[in-house]
Amino acid sequence: MRFLCRIYNLLLTLYPREYRSEFGEELQMVFNSSLDDAMKNGGLDMMAFVLRELSGLPKAIFYEYLRESRKAKMKKGLDSYFNFVNGSWIEFLVALPPFLLAGGVMPLLGYLGREGIISGMFGAFVVLPLLGLLFTLLIVGARKGLPRWSLPSLGFLMSMLSLYFFSAIFGIPIYLLFRNLRDQSILIIDILWDGIFWHGLLFAIFLLILLSRVSPSFQGFKNDWTLPGFVLYGGVPFALWITFDEYVGDEPYTLLAFLVLAIGAWLYLQNASEWTRFGTLFVAMTLAMFVVAIGKVLLIPSQTWPITIDGGLARSEFRHTITMWVWFALGMMMPLANKFLSRSDNRSKSPLFEG
Repeated sequence: MRFLCRIYNLLLTLYPREYRSEFGEELQMVFNSSLDDAMKNGGLDMMAFVLRELSGLPKAIFYEYLRESRKAKMKKGLDSYFNFVNGSWIEFLVALPPFLLAGGVMPLLGYLGREGIISGMFGAFVVLPLLGLLFTLLIVGARKGLPRWSLPSLGFLMSMLSLYFFSAIFGIPIYLLFRNLRDQSILIIDILWDGIFWHGLLFAIFLLILLSRVSPSFQGFKNDWTLPGFVLYGGVPFALWITFDEYVGDEPYTLLAFLVLAIGAWLYLQNASEWTRFGTLFVAMTLAMFVVAIGKVLLIPSQTWPITIDGGLARSEFRHTITMWVWFALGMMMPLANKFLSRSDNRSKSPLFEG
């Protein structure tokens, strides 16, 4: 009997540690008691009891390990997989999808579709899951308080909303106010109209900065004034992809602009100095815009559009791209203004400024 009890005690060590520490003694006591009762009824009952316990033990052990695994996953949750060290490769890779989608996947699919290698339906099957990934990253990031790696996805989706939804909201009033001046060459009207697609994006950045000053939930955007700029930076790949709409042969310039933006994002995540991070974003955005502007000028002579292609069209396209840069540069300056406002607030609260 002692031998069987020791064997059972040894088999109990196969259970998960947490389960064994909680129920091990109880299981041993039940086994010892049941074994005593079986021995009183004779050897056959004892052998039947031992065989029943041994045959059911593997199933019980497997079930407990499965239960422990499910419990651990419930405790851990999806969000815990997104705790990245600042400046790590993982943080950069999770922040990269917006740049990869607009600067790599979409141009490649466009080229393959134009060459007849793939169909439009196949391209949709590739792009839609990637958009779903961006949306998932944004949801997880929102639950975690919008960490840095989620901000490019937020900016990318904001830029899409700005183009397809908010451009109408802002565009209709502008059109009604200045429709009599649209055919005249007035610089301020041209700049205002050329930025119609991105007014919604800039308004979203302004609202984000405003919330950082009044809501504790957005305090992180006030503590690090470069974060709203990183949101806007995430919208640049979509803007550059849209500006090459109907161009043929733009893939090398789009990919080069994507590489510039990706390097800028990497350097932003690596640097500790806020001024260095701001400068990195601004310079990378400017270089990417310049690459696209030059690419459009070089590509225009080879296009087969049903319009007159001349030097005036090239200058017009170059000007439109520069105007888009002006709007994004203005958006980059908004967080900088917020920094100086925050500094003024801190100085006014200082004892030196109290009456």
